[in-house]
Amino acid sequence: MNFPLFVARRIRNTQETSFSKTVTWVGVGTISLGISIILIAFSILFGFKSAIQEKLTSFSGDIRVSKLSGNHSISESPIYKNMAWEKSVAQLPYINHIQSHIQKPGILVGKTGLAGIVIKGIGQDMPHAQIKNNLIKGLPYLKNSQDVIISQILAKQLKISMNQSLILYFLSQPERPRKVKVTGIYETGLDELDKIFILADLDWVRKMNGWSADSLGSYEVILKKGVDLNQSAYYLEKDLPTEWKLETIIELYPSLFDWMNMLDRNIVIFISLLLIVACFNLIATLWVLIMERIPMVGLLKALGSSQKQIRTIFWWNGFFILLRGLLIGNLIAIIFCYIQYTYKLIPLDPENYYMTSVPILWDTPTWIYVNVGTCLLVALTITIPTLFIKKIDPKDAINYKN
Repeated sequence: MNFPLFVARRIRNTQETSFSKTVTWVGVGTISLGISIILIAFSILFGFKSAIQEKLTSFSGDIRVSKLSGNHSISESPIYKNMAWEKSVAQLPYINHIQSHIQKPGILVGKTGLAGIVIKGIGQDMPHAQIKNNLIKGLPYLKNSQDVIISQILAKQLKISMNQSLILYFLSQPERPRKVKVTGIYETGLDELDKIFILADLDWVRKMNGWSADSLGSYEVILKKGVDLNQSAYYLEKDLPTEWKLETIIELYPSLFDWMNMLDRNIVIFISLLLIVACFNLIATLWVLIMERIPMVGLLKALGSSQKQIRTIFWWNGFFILLRGLLIGNLIAIIFCYIQYTYKLIPLDPENYYMTSVPILWDTPTWIYVNVGTCLLVALTITIPTLFIKKIDPKDAINYKN
């Protein structure tokens, strides 16, 4: 029989005074509140990062492969289709698919003004589901060569709606305006994309550039979910033709990823403070429980119990409080995350947060790490108040309440 565990269970099941019961529930509440906030914070943080990265990926891919040149303008230098490279890359286990596109700067003229934009030519190799992720009106594909899909921001700015026409000027040919028709409106919530990009037919943009049929601006590589971006880029870059260069989505949009890294730092500080508060509250709780049972400590010492056994009894008491707190905290976090994930009750301003509601990402390994890490940290911390037991004299302890 484990004597310390047996006594700790008996203490837990005995009728406690109202004061010690209140202190115990304060300890349980502190742990449950702390762990629930930590789990919710991680779910929201990972939700933000995942939602933003998915928006970027659906529009620009995870990796961009283009021509290595001194050209730093928005208009791309042409590369030629390399079927052998496409086939070899498509067979790699971490690649989802490859798509080609062409970028070209232009000016879009609407009813009430104009806007400087980037025309992104897309082809049949861009899946319709990828466009549909951000589409709010219209079709996720282009039927005719002069159909375009524009952003909600540009539609409001130019006061244009579905199936209406716009005048498009290519900066390389400003003397030749083209009439285009709006067949779709998208919204990513990312101003870096929505304010400048419109989608047009790849072959039509290629023709406007005067390029040959086997020319394109760049390849976009979409990775499978859960694949490490940097590692995939490293292996992919080793087999690139010498005249090509590779850029990850982090290099293409550094400001967004710097913002997400700043969120990581803030969350670490916030969670550290929560854990410190939870540890100190549990130390205080266990201290009160020891003080209330000083006569019992004296009696156990008089009967021959070792210091280690008595300290372990109260350590188990603290651990029982920790387990109850973890159970309640996990339950609160699961309920909150499920409600927000399902019903999206908490809205956000998309202009500041890039999305319309607080996102939730269920990440099982993180939940396990948080619970195990909290258990280890608090289990070590609650040994501190048990050190007081060494100073308790059996004779004085037995007569403590007198």
